[in-house]
Amino acid sequence: MPQLDTIYILMIYMWTWTMLYLMMQKIKTTLMTANPMIYPTPKSTITLQWL
Repeated sequence: MPQLDTIYILMIYMWTWTMLYLMMQKIKTTLMTANPMIYPTPKSTITLQWL
C-alpha cells in the first residue's frame, strides 16, 4: 500500500530531523554552560544563536 509507505517514510524523516534538532539544541546549551569564558562579549553570544 503506497499510503502506508508514504506515512512510514514521513515518520522516519520527521523523527530524524527532530533528533538532529534536539541534539543541536543540547550541544548549544552544553557549550554555553560549560565554557562561559570563551564568549565574554555579547556580540559572540548573539552570533552563537544563529549556528
